[in-house]
This record gives sequence, C-alpha cells and structure tokens, in this order.
Amino acid sequence: MEHALTPPATEASAESATLVDFLTKLPDDLLSHILCLLPLAHDIARTAKTSRRLKRAADLAFAARPFSPEVLTLSASHGHTRVLNCVAAANDGHVLTGSEDKTVKVWHGDELVRTIQAHRSWVTAMAVLPGGARFVSGSLDGTAKLFTFGGELKRTFEVGSSVRCVAALPDGAHFVVGLGQGPNKGEVRLYNVDGTLVHAFTGHTHAVMAVAVTADGQHIISGALYLVKVWSVATESLVSTCRGNTQAVAVVAAMPDGQLILSGSNDKTVRVWLLNGTLQNTFRLHTDKVLALAALPDNKHALSGSWDTTIKLFNVNNGAVLRTFNHHSKGVYSLALLSDGRRFVSGPWETSAHIAYHGLWVK
Repeated sequence: MEHALTPPATEASAESATLVDFLTKLPDDLLSHILCLLPLAHDIARTAKTSRRLKRAADLAFAARPFSPEVLTLSASHGHTRVLNCVAAANDGHVLTGSEDKTVKVWHGDELVRTIQAHRSWVTAMAVLPGGARFVSGSLDGTAKLFTFGGELKRTFEVGSSVRCVAALPDGAHFVVGLGQGPNKGEVRLYNVDGTLVHAFTGHTHAVMAVAVTADGQHIISGALYLVKVWSVATESLVSTCRGNTQAVAVVAAMPDGQLILSGSNDKTVRVWLLNGTLQNTFRLHTDKVLALAALPDNKHALSGSWDTTIKLFNVNNGAVLRTFNHHSKGVYSLALLSDGRRFVSGPWETSAHIAYHGLWVK
C-alpha cells in the first residue's frame, strides 16, 4: 500500500519529455501561436530562448506582440512641479497627467505635447471622452471642465463642491463626477457635455472618492467611506449597496463584461462584487491602502496600485498575483490602461508618471 502512494516519478518524467519533444517538432509559426495564447507568454518566450527551436518561435511571437521590460518616464525637464493626482489615456495614444500644480499635461510617448493651465486648485481627476479628442478634468476648486486635447476650454461646469473623481460614459456625450467638500457633498452627478445636469444621485453621506461606469453605460459605480453603490443610468435610481469595507473606499472599477465590480480600500483590500451587491471575494494583495485599479480587456485580470509603492497584476477570480511591479518609490495614486491593451500608465505621489507593459498577452 505504501508503494502504491509513491508518485510515479518515472511516468511523469516520461510524459513531460514526450510533451517537450512534441512541442519542439511543431512548425515555428504554430509554436509561436501557442506561445501567444499563454497568459504569461512573454516570460515563457524570454526563457524559451535557451532552446533553438523555441527561440525562433519566440522571436515570431515578439514580432506579433511587442513587449519590453523597460519603463518609460514622463518627466524629463517638462514634468509637473508638484505631485500627481491622476492619469488618463486616450485611444489615439495620448496620455494625460493631472497634478497639484493645477495643470494638465498632454503626452505622446515620453514627449510633452502641451501644458494646460486647467484649474484654480489641484487637478484631482480626469476622464477621456470616447469618440473624440476631449477630456473632462475635475478639481478641488468646485468645477469640472471640458477641454480638447489641443488645450481649448469648451465648457466649465460649476458643480458646487470639490470634485474628487470623474468617469466618462461610452456614448461620448455624458460624464459623471463624485463630489466631496461643499454643499453637494456625497452627490454623484451625471452631466451632458452640453452643460445639462442630467441627474444628481444622492445616498452617500460622505465624500465620493471614486466613480466608474460599466462598459455598456448602464450602471454607475461610486465609492465613499465604507460603501460602494451601484446606480442605474436608465431609471436614475439605486440598484444596490456593497457593504464590507472597514475603511474608506479609494477606487472602484468595472470589469469589461459589466458583471463584476472591483473596489480598492484604505483597509488594504481589493474586493470583488456582483452588481447586486454580493461580495464575491476579498483579496489582500498589498501591505498598505489600495488607491488605484485598472481592469484588463480579457475580463480575467486587473492591475492594482497601492500606497506600499507596488503595482500588482492579478486574477480577479482567485486573487493569484502574476506579477509585481516595483518601479515606483512612492505610493501609486492612479492607473490607466493604454489603448493597445498591453501597456499602462501609473501616477505615483511624485511629479512623474510612468508607462510600462503589464506582460499579459490579451486579445
């Protein structure tokens, strides 16, 4: 009986050798396709270069899906004079950074395109509107502003309280802001870019620090103190309240299929929720408060940024961490996925933003 419980090492070794032999006899193009389908294919492709056959396949895979371990820094002599509060990314490859120095900077690659003197106080949030080179910025000065990427101010929205967060709806004509200190504290306001206030969602009793919108534009997600709330755009009503965080909710995000919500909190957790408010999972990925989230297009993975200075690439279904990024020396305040789906921009509590590959190959 004891012998029967011993792992069949020789059989396992033979099976592994057979698999390696099979893979190395595949045509280069087919082997490169297999590499592309694996989640951490870049890591596998990099180590695969110890084999001549796999090296050729890996080279083909890298040509199809470029990847670099290098981190691009957006600063040089043109960086912000005070720390960053927010970053955003546009479909045409432009990146926006907003700072306590009251400016928004527009970048392409690591080149500064222009500096916009945006607000009278800190720029706290930004969102790019789909379908055109426009974005909305929010500030502690009690306004949200609509700009073109060329720096033209199209409209100022006097919201009555400090703007802590902004998110754009997919129709390119609406955006939502979360309000902090002021007479409208705790409101989540939906605006049309023409200046019309569509609706003010009320229910939070503390400053709204985070907002997000589902990909179909049907739901708004907001976070304030211990609570995450889900609102219906169509009925202008509360759908659910997500309870479970023990400290302030700093960031929320919606997965691409709109079925799962992520929240990051000062209690050092990332929580996964259903739209009906059901808590699916609680992940302790960081050693300090979680301040930033970005969902990946494969609907299985996301990035989280923390005051502990790290960024984690993790699986939203089981919390498995695939990669930890350590290229910041200060806490990470904001994250945004670039339009190619393979890179992300991160804003730390510094004057410079950074662009990096997350290393996960996704369609």
